[in-house]
Amino acid sequence: MTAARTVKLGKRWILFNPALMSEPKLDFFDCQLLEQQGMIHGRATGRGDTCFYDVGESSWALRHYLRGGLIARLLKDKYFGFRINHSRAWKEWLLLQQMIEKNLPVPVPVAASVIKKGLFYQADLVTEFIHESQTLADMLESAALDKQMWNNIGNCIRRFHEQSVYHSDLNAKNILIEKKNKVYLIDFDRCGFKQGSDWKQANLDRLKRSLNKFLSKSPGFNFSEQNWQQLLHGYQSLS
Repeated sequence: MTAARTVKLGKRWILFNPALMSEPKLDFFDCQLLEQQGMIHGRATGRGDTCFYDVGESSWALRHYLRGGLIARLLKDKYFGFRINHSRAWKEWLLLQQMIEKNLPVPVPVAASVIKKGLFYQADLVTEFIHESQTLADMLESAALDKQMWNNIGNCIRRFHEQSVYHSDLNAKNILIEKKNKVYLIDFDRCGFKQGSDWKQANLDRLKRSLNKFLSKSPGFNFSEQNWQQLLHGYQSLS
């Protein structure tokens, strides 16, 4: 594995994999600048502004960290913190790298960026873009999945649980399925390794609540109790 490097460009600190991003540039961490240069080929909505862009033969996803809840009205994208290596971007980059080394299906981390502003910081994360993929939520809006696909999703989640990886926001938007039906988990902000087993059922329950919430908002959403049992079968059958 290529050793990570850290550089400072202006007020921005960057942690990056030099095998993937040989020369960090400020533009790589600004969706507005990338759009002005015609480099963006897509966007995603959710917690944080995410844009997808190409650099040479590489395709990357850039996510700007945004707060949720009531505090977002006041601070929006500012987080309290003094130490760069304790920032959310740094922690997520390092966690992704650890999961890659454990052969877990997650986006490959490219770079993490932090700008210090007094007592606060702003952060961004760049990962490799997973081509021809959709979130589980988006797929279920338009089509039903077969039993094997639900088994695969359950199997994927079990692999993370077996490695003690806790996803703090396991929902239908954070499960990604690519064209060859490989299942990924994405968005590991505030996630990490967790001891014990009690949390694993709660993790699954959170996902089920997410799926039922989508169903309640859209009666045509392709999810049923039978699908959930198929997912659990995949989860329980991993040897």
